[in-house]
Amino acid sequence: MIKVKSEDLLRDTILFGITILLMLAANFLTVLGGDFWKTAVDVLFFAIISLNIAIAASLIRNVRRDFALLIFLLTYNVLLMGRVYTSWFGYHHKLLLLLEADDFSKLFQSLQLVALSLFCVYFAYRLAGPIFHKRESAIEKLHTKAVYKDHLLPLIRRLSTIVLYISSVPFLYILFKTALDVVRHGYLQSFTNTSDVPSIISRLSMFFVPAFAVFLATLPNKKQMKLPLAVYSVYMLASLFTGRRNTIVCEALMLTFYFVMRDSLLEKGKRVIKKRMVAYVGVFGIIAMYFLQMLALVRSGAEDTHRGLGEMLVSFIDSQGASFRVIVQTVNHIQSFNPSTTYLYLFYPFELFVHNNVVTRTLFGFTPIIEVQNSEFVQTTHNFGHALTYMVDPDRYLSGGGFGTSYVAEAYVAYGILGVIFVSAMIGLIFRFFASLLTHNWVVITCGLLAVKSFVYIPRNFAFLWVTDVFNITYICFYAAIYLAALFIAKGTHVRRTHRDVPDPLVLEERI
Repeated sequence: MIKVKSEDLLRDTILFGITILLMLAANFLTVLGGDFWKTAVDVLFFAIISLNIAIAASLIRNVRRDFALLIFLLTYNVLLMGRVYTSWFGYHHKLLLLLEADDFSKLFQSLQLVALSLFCVYFAYRLAGPIFHKRESAIEKLHTKAVYKDHLLPLIRRLSTIVLYISSVPFLYILFKTALDVVRHGYLQSFTNTSDVPSIISRLSMFFVPAFAVFLATLPNKKQMKLPLAVYSVYMLASLFTGRRNTIVCEALMLTFYFVMRDSLLEKGKRVIKKRMVAYVGVFGIIAMYFLQMLALVRSGAEDTHRGLGEMLVSFIDSQGASFRVIVQTVNHIQSFNPSTTYLYLFYPFELFVHNNVVTRTLFGFTPIIEVQNSEFVQTTHNFGHALTYMVDPDRYLSGGGFGTSYVAEAYVAYGILGVIFVSAMIGLIFRFFASLLTHNWVVITCGLLAVKSFVYIPRNFAFLWVTDVFNITYICFYAAIYLAALFIAKGTHVRRTHRDVPDPLVLEERI
């Protein structure tokens, strides 16, 4: 039975009550029409701020359990609301121009979609509480004893580290090759050009990321963690040379989530993550944002890269929050989409999978999909980011630029408001599953850690890319192979030990 504390109920009633009143007031103003649309946008803006405060206050109350959703709340606001915040507080008189909305009614509708999705994610997260209550309470009461026990874990850990070290060579080779292409031809050209890599190198490199996830899933101690984490950190830092900032950020957020969950398994007196460490991480995060934005300025060829800390932070939030225009431009051009095919945008990751997977491609005779930004590709693709950018700004698209995508926009263009509600509820349910992730077996933990990276970035990503990223055939075969290898080694070791322990029959007969 889940008990709700009176102070929690009172806090939520007040904060969410204020949010609902503001949203009702904003919608009432739209009925008046005319110049009241602008006022309605302002009221809705404050309603979204109130919603964020209400959700954050609720999550902080049990921050260790709800840490994954707290990360999502942060990335959601940065990726989808960052530009809205900087535009509203800095250039309120230029809202329509900066946020690229046709009029205030379209801007209001876009903000409504953002608010609705966030509310549905949180509401589904809370409703899913009873489903995972048993595992969550086990963590609070049993601590490390709540962890799934498996005698094969030491062998699986050792095998995963071997695969990690071997696959790191081809993986880093491809990474550095990509970085060289960016240095030679520029960041945007990397999206319009294709690079050939030998098949054997490409296939071996595919095991690097899942091998590290398997290693983490075995819950290694501090000594066992050092070298594999160092190797993986090389990849994270090297990814910056490709000009893509999201890789290191998503990986860092996944690792942060993992270490917080590991720390939560310990009893209170033995925990490592405390207020002082949180403060240090906060300062490091601010410094990291500064250098990430400097990287963005360098890759864009900007001459003035020496800016103050405050200016850099605002610039970072503004540039990262550009994904809001995906939703705005979707609302602006919603009538331009063909209603009979819009659902294909939502399920594009599955189409990409069946076309590019060797097994499904051979069975059904599909041709591989090679994503490049040119007029030939965009005419046939169901990649929403490609289609929307080309629809709004063809010249930008053909020169390598793009708006990207967002699960909110994909769900809305596919199935309208109901699509946004259902996809958002799915996200909330999965985040509740993350709260007790470490109580599952190593395969489930591995899949969960891979999924976390997709979900913290899902405000700027495909709605279902996480499915094919986590449950692809290569990864599943890798898990099966590593399990069977561990089982085979364990049985072989057991047989050898048994032979050593049992006396030779001839010797035994002589003794008798």
